[in-house]
Amino acid sequence: MLDDQRPGTAYWIDHYVVGSDDLDRWADFQTRVIGAKPQVGPPRGIVFQDLTHCCHHGAMKGSEPLAPSAGLGKGLPRYGLFIRQSEIDEHLRRLDKLNVPHLDPARTSAEGDDGISIAYEDPDGNQFEFWAPDRLPPGAMAGETELKVGRISHGVFECKDLKRAADHFHTHGKLEPMVSADIPSDTLVLPLVGGARIVYKQVETIGRRTGGWGILHAAHAALVMREQDFWPAYDYMWDTVPEWKWDPQTRQFVGAGPELPARTSRHGSPGGVAWFDIKGRGDDWYDWDANCFHFMGGAPINDSLVEYVPHTMDWYFPQYLKDHGLTAPPVSR
Repeated sequence: MLDDQRPGTAYWIDHYVVGSDDLDRWADFQTRVIGAKPQVGPPRGIVFQDLTHCCHHGAMKGSEPLAPSAGLGKGLPRYGLFIRQSEIDEHLRRLDKLNVPHLDPARTSAEGDDGISIAYEDPDGNQFEFWAPDRLPPGAMAGETELKVGRISHGVFECKDLKRAADHFHTHGKLEPMVSADIPSDTLVLPLVGGARIVYKQVETIGRRTGGWGILHAAHAALVMREQDFWPAYDYMWDTVPEWKWDPQTRQFVGAGPELPARTSRHGSPGGVAWFDIKGRGDDWYDWDANCFHFMGGAPINDSLVEYVPHTMDWYFPQYLKDHGLTAPPVSR
């Protein structure tokens, strides 16, 4: 097993979902720019694509047009993807050939790790970056795409109170802030065990691309933990934070935005909906700034979570029913 295994904490970012006003355009862009491949599975109003065998990503169309981006390299949320420093020029040539808006490569350690960043954006104004660290963590490029892009390196999110965010992730994820003189006072870096990062930037207002406004209800990031920690992590979450009220008549959540507390909410997958129908609790969870996450269980490959097989609530739910002598109710929508 990994030398640094820690019960109840997160190892990787398994996937993320962003907003798009044109899902076909978004998928085509990601295929050409990073080599993402369509994910096989029933459509649920979200386009999913495989990145590596350990991670994927997706986009959803919101209930209204996307809010304007704050600008290239400035807007949030922002997601990073691992690349090798030796291949930076190759990635730059591809971005230029495809007329992708991007910034010049920049050396930085302001978000916790030393390396070179290339910020770029998709046609919807979603913010991304290629991240070439000085030291690639084990597994970062495992199953890389045909365009030499690896797994998800980090996610950067908006936050109004960094200490409150740090306390929340200490309580629900056992993550500890990175301490470095290079990290600005408006930035919180939470390293994950495998080598990825969750980063918060302090802002005065939370943007409308954040999932907790209800416009992009499926916008989120999924965090991988050990399989044996999946249910205990959720049990503690359900014991300590409220549920975001779901109105079955309007099929909407009641209230929205960062004025609501940290909370759990009804997830839209069949397993998530069925779990909510039985228990009245959701397996999505929101921090105090309306950023949405959920947990994934990771089945280790070769006795290590450097690489893993991801398991969602849909995978765990049938066994839970069997263990507790329950029958799944008809799935509501």
